[in-house]
Amino acid sequence: MSAAEFDGLHFGAIRLDRHGTVKAYNDWEAALARRDKGTVLGKNFFTDVAPCTDVAAFRGRLDRLALSGDKSYVFDFDFEFPWGKRKVRIRFLVESDDERWVFVTDVT
Repeated sequence: MSAAEFDGLHFGAIRLDRHGTVKAYNDWEAALARRDKGTVLGKNFFTDVAPCTDVAAFRGRLDRLALSGDKSYVFDFDFEFPWGKRKVRIRFLVESDDERWVFVTDVT
């Protein structure tokens, strides 16, 4: 997929490495989170970008999925932004030991 196609997706797409470092972050997610992509890439998603996800209900699920050998998991989650909560549907996809995707759809 080209960079333009990635940014043109109609849902958030975030690629993380095994440590939670943001490797890719598309335009849809940047708009939803009101964040500039340049300030997110290379940062730890759970501690620097979206600390509300550093909980068992989010990060714990991704960690368990990566250990289980399963590839994907879907659940709803409330993102807590400074301007308010947004209900989103999260889909985790574990491509490999060092490639994890977080797909975000707004269901508010």
